[in-house]
Amino acid sequence: MKRDFASRLLFPLCGMLALTVTSCNKTAKDQPSRHRFIHNNDGSDALLNRWFGGHPAHKADIDRYVDMVAETSKGRTQVTTFMMCSGSDFIYYPSSKYGRYFGDDKNGTMPYADSATKKVWQLGGQSVRNLEAEGTDVIKASLERAKMHGMEAFITYRVNDLHFADSSSGNPATFPDFWIEHPEYWTGDSTQGWHSAQALDFSYPEVRQHKLNLIKEQLEKYDMIDGYELDFMRFIVLFKSGEGKEKAPLITDMVREVKRTIDSLSEVRGHKILLAVRVPVTVEGALGKGLDVKQWAKEGLIDFITIGVHWRGDTGIPVAKFRKDFGYDDIPLYASIDDGGYLPREFYSDGMYRGMASHILGQGADGVYLFNYYFGEISDRKIAGIPLLEEGGQVTRARTPELLNELGSLETLKGRNKIYCMSDGVTDAYRALGIAPLPAAVSNGRETVLPLFIADDTQEIVPQEMILFLRTDRPAKFWLEVNGIEVTEQKPEYVKLYNRDRGMRDGEQMYAFILPAGSIRKGDNMIRMVDKTLDNYFVVQRVEVALKYGDVETNGYF
Repeated sequence: MKRDFASRLLFPLCGMLALTVTSCNKTAKDQPSRHRFIHNNDGSDALLNRWFGGHPAHKADIDRYVDMVAETSKGRTQVTTFMMCSGSDFIYYPSSKYGRYFGDDKNGTMPYADSATKKVWQLGGQSVRNLEAEGTDVIKASLERAKMHGMEAFITYRVNDLHFADSSSGNPATFPDFWIEHPEYWTGDSTQGWHSAQALDFSYPEVRQHKLNLIKEQLEKYDMIDGYELDFMRFIVLFKSGEGKEKAPLITDMVREVKRTIDSLSEVRGHKILLAVRVPVTVEGALGKGLDVKQWAKEGLIDFITIGVHWRGDTGIPVAKFRKDFGYDDIPLYASIDDGGYLPREFYSDGMYRGMASHILGQGADGVYLFNYYFGEISDRKIAGIPLLEEGGQVTRARTPELLNELGSLETLKGRNKIYCMSDGVTDAYRALGIAPLPAAVSNGRETVLPLFIADDTQEIVPQEMILFLRTDRPAKFWLEVNGIEVTEQKPEYVKLYNRDRGMRDGEQMYAFILPAGSIRKGDNMIRMVDKTLDNYFVVQRVEVALKYGDVETNGYF
């Protein structure tokens, strides 16, 4: 299905047609392209000034933060599009007509349940006030700095953020006003996930109007923006369980209203403002949650779409399936890599980021979208340019800024060490329908075939070594083939060397196999397993393939 593309030209991006990253002084109006490398910023890390001493932030700190996204020790990054979160119902700017700003405890009159929350909240509040005194706020300051670097500037709005939807926490200072004043608008449905019972229910027109008020306020307030994103994945709870498809027209009406506002402001400002959305990884999953993405496309309401999950991450997002099912090839499609991992706080490694970005681009996405790509580990250890290595010296989970020089294109990912990971079936947070071949049972002599997509052409650039890692729920005996080639050679010591035993539970077993030359191909790879015992079974929980192209200091840490 096609629409008139000429009437919906995208804002051009900086230097992404060549996909070589050297310097880029052009503005977002110089080169048209569908390609984007998007960096979504939570905003709280900037307000809490995590990277520059943890003192209340000033504009200079926000500038330095954006500079880290734009430029690293390896030069200009590939980031084309800088998104700053606006704070959802806890707005990141003062003087909103519709709620308090992040950190506003009404001059200390609102109580806290603990000193740690009070310290964080007051730090954020002081940062907001510092920036206000300097004539700015974290949204304005960061987006203006991003545009100075030639990046597109977007506000991203978390449509139903549930971080502060916990009335039992005893921290009234952290309760959004509209939310706490109207418990009658909560879903009351605890079956969908964390805080889902306290999520605002968009069945109520008052809830939808409240959200539209905030969105319109931000669109009118920030005239420098190139676009606005509705992030439905934070958090993907809009209605009670099972009501999404029936009530999808209510959300479509909201998107129409946002689009009308954007088009009106575009005309007044003399430049097009884009409307983007972030939704679940399948068309049917999105509709089940109340998001009729095909209707939005049919009506010309959206300029691009990103698919993703909630926090835990999906290491094998079904980009090709979504594009086929969606059917609107003229609308650019992106896929997000979230900041979670297989398990809570089991963060992705550099090699996994390369594998996930390669998977996304290799399956035909127009670009990669990084969500909450916090620099450094959650423990706030400083990177200082030195990799924070796991035991064995091959793996880092530090999420260094330098990866921003690589993850934006398949060209710069060529020949880089990476780990491809099959979707493991535990990423379905908030019950948004996804697709995952795992976990998979292997039993009674029957074969189990598992597909793993590889974007690398291992015939063009031959890896020094290809390693298949398998995690099972118990010790197992099995025959193993990859694309019809038998695999037998094991390297048990590689499990620890490559940090693949991280997060293992009691009874689980990890295997490392050396894959024969020529056994891996570009595209889907079929991993065939047959249980040897004939009278038992086991469950495959993880499947990963590491492609080693060279020494980690040269070709990248895993």
